[in-house]
Amino acid sequence: MWKGDVFMYYGLSNFYQNHRRYVISKYDAQLLGRNVTTSEKIKQHSYCAPFTTYQNGTPMAPCGAIANSLFNDTITLYYYSSASTKIQVPLLRTGNSWWSDKNIKFKNPQPENNLIQAFAGSARPPYWQKPVYSLDSDLHNNGYENDDFIIWMRVAAFPSFRKLYRRLSRVNQFTNGLPAGNYSYSIDYNFPVSKFKGQKYVYLTTLSWVGGKNMFLGIAYTVTGAVVILMGFIMLAVHLKKKKKKTRFDRK
Repeated sequence: MWKGDVFMYYGLSNFYQNHRRYVISKYDAQLLGRNVTTSEKIKQHSYCAPFTTYQNGTPMAPCGAIANSLFNDTITLYYYSSASTKIQVPLLRTGNSWWSDKNIKFKNPQPENNLIQAFAGSARPPYWQKPVYSLDSDLHNNGYENDDFIIWMRVAAFPSFRKLYRRLSRVNQFTNGLPAGNYSYSIDYNFPVSKFKGQKYVYLTTLSWVGGKNMFLGIAYTVTGAVVILMGFIMLAVHLKKKKKKTRFDRK
């Protein structure tokens, strides 16, 4: 049994979100709910190119390569309480992004209570299956304020990375966490990885008082610290050796 909060992540390998042209390929004013359907403004913002407007002049909302490559697989987790009983594990779609992103960096255009009207005159990015105002049925998790979209827009520093996808909703038999038993995933495959020779992963993990169970940073800090300490001893030894030679020559 996994007690406490349980988190689901998706992972990608060989996907370079840290590429310079990719990192800047967005329009911050548009993501704040401004200039959503102004094609001339979007065209002038060359960082979004070539994902700015369609040939007929219709602006893309959101524009840019980051938004266009949004991870859009649907992952469902099932728990088998018995050999014949399959229960869908309740997972939370909201509350997963940073507060500063959700409340400061991303805002829907007006009127916020009618996103179809707010995004009228724009079109979804080429690789999207549905428009931005249909990302979620929850009004507070739709449009530019959708958690999955916000998390994807915060680019990763390395080509192999993982991002938070869902949190366990601790209700019913999952109040204390994930009970012991058999589980399975159901994945709607929408995000292709063969084009960039990558791989996809799904992780389930818990958190402790020292954070998650990703060992990369711990190992990296330990190795870096050991190298710094070793170099310190080497430099100290060289310094003392040079100092002794200088003292001997001064006496002569």
